[in-house]
Amino acid sequence: MKNVINKSFEIQDYMLDGTHINGFWMNLIDREKLTTEVVYSPGKGSVFDSEDTKRLVTEITDKCDGFKAQLPENINCEVVFKDFDNLKYSANDNELQFDTKELDEIRVVYRFCVGDHI
Repeated sequence: MKNVINKSFEIQDYMLDGTHINGFWMNLIDREKLTTEVVYSPGKGSVFDSEDTKRLVTEITDKCDGFKAQLPENINCEVVFKDFDNLKYSANDNELQFDTKELDEIRVVYRFCVGDHI
């Protein structure tokens, strides 16, 4: 069963310190593709300042790397940052280059896809 998505993560697995999850949707597109959309809102205050945004993007990419480490080798994890013009990070890639900014929320889509068939 290495060519199908047979593991998903629970909502608490997506939690980040200093945030609330304001939206959470999972969509099993087919046996080989699962997307999870998460909307992170500030835990305190009404916005993420530039420093918070930078920290959270790093934590989200680290989370993607952690998910990949728990999955079979042929299943890939990537994250699309909706608030940064759909900037994409694939697990274990290099650090992202982006301009930090103040945001009311951070919207991301985690994508889990079968890469190579075994």
